[in-house]
Amino acid sequence: MSLTNREFKYLKFTCTYFSERYLDFLKSFHLQPSKHVRSSWIAINDTGSANDVGELDLHVEGLWLDTVLYEIPLLALISEAYFKFCDKDWRHKDQHALAHCKGRDLIDAGCMFSEFGTRRRRDYRTQEMVIQGLKAASRRINFPKSENKGRVSTSNVHFAMKYALPPVGTVAHEWFMGIASITEYETANEAAMRYWLSCYGEGVLGITLTDTFGTPAFLEAFKQKMPSAERAKTDAVTTRIPAATSMPGLDSKTIAGDGKKRKKERTYAQIFQGVRQDSGSPLEFVKLMRDFYDGQGIKEKKTIVFSDSLNVKLCLEYKKVAEEAGFQAAFGIGTFFTSKSNMSHFISFGTTNTSRRLYSSIRHFKISPRPQKIFANEYSD
Repeated sequence: MSLTNREFKYLKFTCTYFSERYLDFLKSFHLQPSKHVRSSWIAINDTGSANDVGELDLHVEGLWLDTVLYEIPLLALISEAYFKFCDKDWRHKDQHALAHCKGRDLIDAGCMFSEFGTRRRRDYRTQEMVIQGLKAASRRINFPKSENKGRVSTSNVHFAMKYALPPVGTVAHEWFMGIASITEYETANEAAMRYWLSCYGEGVLGITLTDTFGTPAFLEAFKQKMPSAERAKTDAVTTRIPAATSMPGLDSKTIAGDGKKRKKERTYAQIFQGVRQDSGSPLEFVKLMRDFYDGQGIKEKKTIVFSDSLNVKLCLEYKKVAEEAGFQAAFGIGTFFTSKSNMSHFISFGTTNTSRRLYSSIRHFKISPRPQKIFANEYSD
């Protein structure tokens, strides 16, 4: 698996926040599963039968640079194999129409959302049908009240390129976990945000994740000031990776975002465009963030991206609450589109049961050689 010339050109002209150096790296990058991935199967009651059930264990080891891209293709392959050989009581029929209906309901309600369903999709065909249905729904400009009210995107860059959709995702728990392991847990939230901004600058990829080590701890870091280039020289994060001062973009022009020298340092809460809610109570989170921004004297309208166990009804509820609190609401919707089963999803045939989604995820275990930790609020994904 490697980057094609067409994909390289697409990334260069679409994802302009990627540096030439990084794109050149991607062009020569190859996944090497025979070198980095070990797998084992442990049967619960080993009878030697093909019908035995058990646990699949995957161990991915190597430089973070080499292993960070394994999670999505590995989990997508596992999910596809499971629904091809184990749970076969479902069908592709009507998936385009179902996705179209869900997309229509979201768009008509003015919801901005990105399809996040790659790693838990039933298979490639299912996700493609979902993308096609969502895009068809986005074209409904002749329907009453639908024009310019909703926007569809996907975190799957392959499908974004294929179907001319915006590629939209957010930062993952892995970023904060990895930074914590190679720095210090007490300062990891601030260090992760500092490195992120020093790489990408302000105004792009501006949604940050709050719950990796608990939202209260994150907010303490969120209210801290982003150091200027001058202060960073004497306030660099102690780490095995390059110091903040040697990373691209950590200067007044990049952080100011307008090409003018910044007169005073601003907090991370001021710089980031918004936050992602991925665990705990979404309604309590909205109130918490409103109180936080008000307490910091931040009047600029911020965004909350909801991404935890969503469906149409919940999206509409969270949108209403977020907007009443003065936020822009957006949604990252995965399993609901490409795997979760209910009466409007993957209906089993031949039985009265529904085909259930396969829960799976990959997390850091340790880095050099410190163990990883995650303390998300009622962590579920």
